[in-house]
Amino acid sequence: MCNPGMKMPTEINFTKKNIESISAASKRMEYKDTKIPELRLRVSPSGTKSFCVYKRLPGGKPVRITLGKYPNLAPDRARVNALKQLAELSEGVNPNEQRRIDQLSLITLKEAYQKYLESKDLKPKTKYGYDSVFNCHLDKLHEHPLKLINREVIAKTHRGIQSKAQADLTMRVLRAVFNFSKGEFLKEDGSSIFPENPVDVLSHRKQWNNVGRKQTHIRKSDLSRFFNALEEVKNKETLAGQSICDAMLFALLTGLRKNEVFSLQWDDVNMEGEIFTIFETKNDQPLELPLTPYIYDIFLKAQDRVISQHVFGSDNSYGQIKEPKKVVAKVKLLSATHCDFHDLRRTFATIAEHEDIGTYKLKRLMNHTTGRDDVTAGYTILTAETLRGSAMKIQSAILRDSGYLKAKLANIKHTSY
Repeated sequence: MCNPGMKMPTEINFTKKNIESISAASKRMEYKDTKIPELRLRVSPSGTKSFCVYKRLPGGKPVRITLGKYPNLAPDRARVNALKQLAELSEGVNPNEQRRIDQLSLITLKEAYQKYLESKDLKPKTKYGYDSVFNCHLDKLHEHPLKLINREVIAKTHRGIQSKAQADLTMRVLRAVFNFSKGEFLKEDGSSIFPENPVDVLSHRKQWNNVGRKQTHIRKSDLSRFFNALEEVKNKETLAGQSICDAMLFALLTGLRKNEVFSLQWDDVNMEGEIFTIFETKNDQPLELPLTPYIYDIFLKAQDRVISQHVFGSDNSYGQIKEPKKVVAKVKLLSATHCDFHDLRRTFATIAEHEDIGTYKLKRLMNHTTGRDDVTAGYTILTAETLRGSAMKIQSAILRDSGYLKAKLANIKHTSY
C-alpha cells in the first residue's frame, strides 16, 4: 500500500541498462515501467531491486504483488509475470489473497484444535477431557489438513471408536473445532474458508449413538448397606482415606459435584453464620448453602484431623484429594451399590423429588442454571436461609431411610437448631 506522502514513481523503460544505472537513495524509491505502468521496481536504501505489480482495484483498494528480485528476474520475464497477475486481477482474483487462502487451507486438525483451545477459557478438567479424546481417538488425523477431513472420514472415525459414549464425545469436540474454524478462517470478503462442518453427516445419517443419561443411584433399600460399608472402610483408612469417606457422605447429603466437594476450603466455611460457599462450580457462579446440623457434624469431625486448607484434604504435597477412585471402589465393592460421586448426586436429587422439594429450590441446591426464558426464576432469589428447610428435609430423609437418623441425631454436637 502506498504512503500518501510518497512521491509519484518515476517512469522509465525497464531495460537491463536503465535498471543497473539506478543508484540507491537514502530512502526506498519506486519506478514504473513505460510499457506496463502497473509493473514497478522498488529500490531499497541497501541497493536491493525488486519487481512488483501495483494496481488500484475498483473501490480504491490498492493491491501490490511481489514478483521477484533483479537480476534473478530479468525485465522481460518480469513483464510476462506482470501480465499474468494483471489478468487474474481483472477476473477478480487477488493473487495475494489466494496465497493466503491456500496457506490457511492447509491448516491441520492439530493446529486448529490448539487455536480453538487458545480462544476458550476452559476449566482444567474440561480441557483434560477434550485432550483425552482428541489424543486417543483422533491421533491419526492430527496432521491432516482440515479440508481433507470430509464427511466419509468423520463417519468412518465415529464408527471405529468402540465406546459409544466416547465416540459421540469425540465427535462433539471435533464439531466444536470445525465450528470455530468456520468463523475464524475467513476470506477477504468475510466468507469462510471452511463453510461446511463435516460432522453434520452424523445427524444426516442418524449415526449419533445418543447414549442415554445414567440412571444409577443408591436405592432406598440399599442406603443402610452403603452407610455400613462407608463406616467400615473409613475405620481402616489413612487420614486421606477418611477424608474421602466423609466427602462421600457430604456429597450424598448435599448433592454437590465431586470437584465442588473437594475444592471446598475452610476459609469458605462460616461455622458461626451456619453457611458455606462453593466457589469452584461448573457454571462459575458461587453457591452459598446452609450449614445444617448434619453437615456441621461432618465438619467438626473433619476439624479433628485438619491436614490442609481443604475441608476434605490430603496430607500430600497438594493438600488436596486428586483422585478418590480407590477408596470409592472399596465402598462400592463392600456395599454392592452404585456410589460414585455422580451416583450420590442422583440419589440426592431422587430423594428430593420424593420429598416434594420445589423445582427452583432443588435447582439452586444442586447449582443448576435455569433457562433465560424462565422469567419467574429471574425474580426468585434463593438464599442459604431460604434453602435451609429444604436441605434439612432431604438430609433427614436420607438418614431416616438409612436407619442412621437416631444415631446421627444422638451424635450431633451442634445444638442451636
